[in-house]
This record gives sequence, C-alpha cells and structure tokens, in this order.
Amino acid sequence: MRVIRGLMVDDEERNQRRSTARLNTHFEKLGWQVSWETKTEPDEGQECIRLADPPYDVVLVDLLFAREDLPELIEPRGLELITEARERSDRTYIIAVSSGDESMPDLFDRARRSGAHHVFRRYEFTQGSLDNSPAAIVKAVRDHLLNNGTVRTIQVDADAEDPAVQSIIDEVGEPTLSQLYSRILEAEGAETATMRLTYLTPGASGAVVCSVAATTPGSPVQRHVLKASRDEQGLVHEAEQNARAAKVFPALLLIRQRPERPVGPVNGWYALGAPLPDHATTLRDWLAAGPEQADVADVMIKLFGEGLRAAHVENREVGTPLTELVRFRPLRRRQVLQALEQLSPALVRPDGGGLSDVKELTRELRSFLEEGRPLGVPLSELARPTATTYAHGDLHGGNVLICQGRHPTPVLIDTSAFARLNWAADAARFSVDLLMRSVDSGVESMFFTRFQAWRELALCLGRRTLAVPPSLVPPGPAAELVALSWLVTNLDSVCPDAAESDRAWEWHVMLAEYLLRAACYPDVPSPKRAVALVAAHDQLREVTKLLVP
Repeated sequence: MRVIRGLMVDDEERNQRRSTARLNTHFEKLGWQVSWETKTEPDEGQECIRLADPPYDVVLVDLLFAREDLPELIEPRGLELITEARERSDRTYIIAVSSGDESMPDLFDRARRSGAHHVFRRYEFTQGSLDNSPAAIVKAVRDHLLNNGTVRTIQVDADAEDPAVQSIIDEVGEPTLSQLYSRILEAEGAETATMRLTYLTPGASGAVVCSVAATTPGSPVQRHVLKASRDEQGLVHEAEQNARAAKVFPALLLIRQRPERPVGPVNGWYALGAPLPDHATTLRDWLAAGPEQADVADVMIKLFGEGLRAAHVENREVGTPLTELVRFRPLRRRQVLQALEQLSPALVRPDGGGLSDVKELTRELRSFLEEGRPLGVPLSELARPTATTYAHGDLHGGNVLICQGRHPTPVLIDTSAFARLNWAADAARFSVDLLMRSVDSGVESMFFTRFQAWRELALCLGRRTLAVPPSLVPPGPAAELVALSWLVTNLDSVCPDAAESDRAWEWHVMLAEYLLRAACYPDVPSPKRAVALVAAHDQLREVTKLLVP
C-alpha cells in the first residue's frame, strides 16, 4: 500500500468525514492510502501547510469560512490556504470546494488563479459527475503526483559508480525516468517493481538513450531501449520515421517503437521505448571487445549483405543530381570552418598533421562547403542524375546494436534520419564512424602519433583497397579493420551502383561529406577531428582526378 499525506481544511466536520471517506474509497482501489490531517480553522491549516516537511501531497480546502467576530459574515479564507500551499510546493495537488456565494461571482476563478488544480461546487461531488466525481478527482491527483515524480511506481536500480548512468539520472531524475518507463510498460499491458538502468549510447540534440530492464520476481526480464527528451516533436518525428522505415527494412533488422508515439510529459520530459533483445550492446562496444574475425564478417553480412542491400536495391531510383543532395546548411558550414581554424595550427606542426600549409586545403574545403563541388571540377560534370534509395540516414556504431549469443546478430535503432539518400550514404556514414570512433579508440586517439596511418586508412576506404596495409594495423584488437575491409571489398554487392565506374566519384564525395561532419563532433578527440579535415580534402582530390582529365 502506497501512503501519501493529505490535509483537509473545512469548518464543518461532517464535510470532512464525507469527503475523505469518498476519496479514500477510490485511492484504495489504486493501492494508495491517504494519511489525512483535518483542521476546521484556516489559521491552523495555514500553519500546518507552512510547517509540513515534506509538503503535503494533496490539500483539500473549503473556500468560505465564517468570521469569528461576525459569524453571519463569510470570508474566502480558502484562497489564502491555496496560495500558501502553492508557494510551499508546486508538487502538491490542491483541491478547492465550496457551495459558493452570490456576492462572490468570481470566487471559483479566483481559486484557480491562486493555484488550485481542481475547483468544484459541493453538490457536484457525486459519482454521477463526469469531471468532479471522487473517482475523477483521485485519478487527477494520481496523475499529478506520478508526473511530477512525487510518487514512484518503479524503483530505479543503477550503478552508482558508472558516470554515464549517473549523468542520465542527474539530468532527467529517477522519478521522471521511473514514470516514463511505467507508461511505456503500461502501453504494453505490463508493469514492474524495479527497473535496471544501464548506459547504451549517446543521444543527439539533448536526448538521452539508455537500456532499461524490467525485473519482476516470477516474471521474465523485459528489456527496452529508452530514449528521453524534452523535444516532444523530435520524438514524434522519430516515431513516424520508425514506422516508415519498418515498411522498407527487413522486420528482423529494425527495432520497432512500442508504443508508436512518445509518452509524457513527465516533468517536461517525453520518451520513446522499443523492446531490446537480450544481451544487446552497441556495435562500437562489441568491436572494442575483440570478437572473432568470423563473427565480425557474419555481422557485416547480416547487416549489409542480407539486411540493407535488399532495401537499397528494391527502392533504387535515378533522379536528383548529387550536388543537390549534398548541401551544407549555413550552421554546418560555420562549424566546419571553425574546426578548420581551430585545428590548423596543429595540422602544420611536425608533431601534428605534418602539412606544409593549409591554404590549399582551406580553398578546397570552402569550394565544397559553399558550392557543393571540389575545386576545379565544373558543375556540369556533377549535374548528372544520381541513384538514390531509402537509407537509415545515421548508420553509425551507436545505432547498430549487436544481440550477443552463439551467433551475434545486428539490429538497428533510431531511424529519425531515415530518408531517400544517395546510394552510398549508409555505407559511407558507417565507414567514417568506424574510422573516427573505433579505430585506435583508446589513448592513441588522443595523440597525433598515428595521424598519417589514419589518413592512409581513409584513402584506402576511398580507393576501396582490398587489404589494409600491415603498417596501418593498430596495436590493439583489429575487429573494426575487419569490418571496414569487408565493407569496401563487398561494396559492389551491397550497393550495385558502386560497380559502375562513372559513379566511383560519388563514393568519394559521400565520404568527404561525413568526414567533414565528423570534424565538428565535440566528443571526438582533436587528432581524429584534424585527420577528418585532411581526409575529406584527400577524397575531394580523388574526385578531381576522376572527373577532370
């Protein structure tokens, strides 16, 4: 039985008994019990509100009280109680009731303006009332206390030593996470007493993404991906995109949103939920753990060869030129140029990028950012129609989850960027992410020691070299290189347009676009951001070689 605290202030004890009894009946149906304090004098009620620690969960006040010195006159002392309760805590649910008085026609409006959540006439407090019945009022109290986190239906269990998990709890709050997850489970007809919270992957645009497990004694563990954000419309868009992607991608490849729309708000937060397979981890973490090469190849076959390939091929169309698809927004252009200005000093240092100067690089990148073409390449060469297809749109190692088992299996999350894009978009985005975040992902990424190796590796991606030179193999696990090698080796099969020689330049352009985006990511170490700028320039030079005789 969940116990909450309530205060009722009414100068008639009969009203106190009747009102609390009617409300208690419906609170008990919820499994809740109200510990009521009752007062007949408004001064006593104010004192109780002022001294309550913690504040009352629910306050029910009569609006009109007889004056002590002139009992035939009445005063709206209940307004003072409402104001006091609202100032004491915005989490308290405040109910105002009165029979009214003809001399105070605006009494109920004043009560609402003072902060009362629910105002009604005493004769309306009946089971036959749609909005003012005891059942309706109890439901409103319940929703209020759950939504502001005063009452939790689920206990949150999280690793106190994990900074990533604790940052989510600090930002969103345990009560809010608890209630959001409760609503997701409720939509599935399920419930739990405890939720186990673990970090999954970074979210974009202020969202937080975590893995949640519902653990109830005697019941199977249920796992979900929980994405919380204050941007309701952003989550609505993502849910709609998920439904669109489900019509294109194989059913086993895509994790569906359940429910299909965001839940909330709870303290200003909304959330999306999606069932999560057992023992799932991000592709980045899985690769960092050093899986067997055969397992890496098998995952790549399932992800690209059997999964995305069919969706890409079946939805292929020829139309819009690539120059129309690759357009950098003004903000993105400024971000890239800012990164270039910030990192240029490191690029020309012998112990940094080792470039003689950055003038040529700057001119080349400005041409691409502003005009959508490599420097010196006529726009007429880029105006030919390109092949487009439906793509995930943000295919990186955090949006691919690996269901670990005897045969590791990939699944996709977060299709908010799902759209019709260039044929090479998903493969290029995926390749750049592995280079930026998985290759030398440890302390090596914080130094420029392997700058030239990363640059050469990016060139290998662009030229689709069948084997990575031994000099580029990092000292740690090479699972990410196995994945990259598989992708460039099998690109013709995954994306049949890659086999057409007159489209080879498009692969370089898409790599350049995503490399420039990576240069703007603040959570990518500076040496990797620096190499992204240089590698993008290298890809654009490859385009020039292919298109300019």
